[in-house]
Amino acid sequence: MFRNSYCVLRKDNKIILHHQYVKDDKSQKPVLVMLHGLLSSHETFLPLIPALRSHFDLLLIDQRGHGLTPAEGEDYTAERMARDVFELLDYLKITKIIILGHSMGGRTALMFGALFPEMIDKMIIEDMGIHQRQERTLERDLEKLSLARKSRVPSLIFKSKEEIFEVISPLFPYAKDLLKTKVVMLAPDKFELKFWPDVSVLYGYQGNYTDLTFALTESKFPVMLLIADPKVGSALTPKCIEHIKTHVPRAILHPIAKSWHNIHKTHPTEFCESLIAFIKS
Repeated sequence: MFRNSYCVLRKDNKIILHHQYVKDDKSQKPVLVMLHGLLSSHETFLPLIPALRSHFDLLLIDQRGHGLTPAEGEDYTAERMARDVFELLDYLKITKIIILGHSMGGRTALMFGALFPEMIDKMIIEDMGIHQRQERTLERDLEKLSLARKSRVPSLIFKSKEEIFEVISPLFPYAKDLLKTKVVMLAPDKFELKFWPDVSVLYGYQGNYTDLTFALTESKFPVMLLIADPKVGSALTPKCIEHIKTHVPRAILHPIAKSWHNIHKTHPTEFCESLIAFIKS
């Protein structure tokens, strides 16, 4: 059965992440935690449920400031995101997990592995860049961060796509593409933007400037990296791959030919088969 998904605030005012827990009554299957990437939500994994639910209990999560989880404050570091996941697991009384993270979700998973390695049975990282970004990129993101704070919106509901474009175009060079993929028309004069622009910039500033492979070098749980096809679009450069081979020799590197960065969307069958085979090995 599907457990109801929800988001609540505990008495200590810590966020309990909005989530969907796919679990049969009295199930003893391992729990697979699924963490989406930037500008996304737990819904990206919904099409995979039929292929995975017979093998695992599935916990699909909206990370802080994504999907239906509120955007709270300005802390979007990998550590904050990982502690959010821990607080949800504690709330659900889950003590052992397999953790899957796509892109931004991979960074959350790695930090979770650094903080709570005893809770992880196995880890799967889907096409996540490894290396620390250049300082000039940090300077550019600081400028965007200042702009994002000034253009913060109280609601994601707008009267027109043009109004949305005015908000996001200074922050995202691909704003026109976002209008096509991240905006839903609810009525002729009512449009919903599916992400918080300032949260995306905050994460870009806070969450992407640390090499988190230390989480793997200092732990022992098995790990697999699913790598998209660089000819199509991958976040992992050859330098990243060599870095992993050198510092995390136990990691299984599994390339998926002809796949884009969102492997689980472009090649769902191969994605699920690779995932199941690794976890059951």
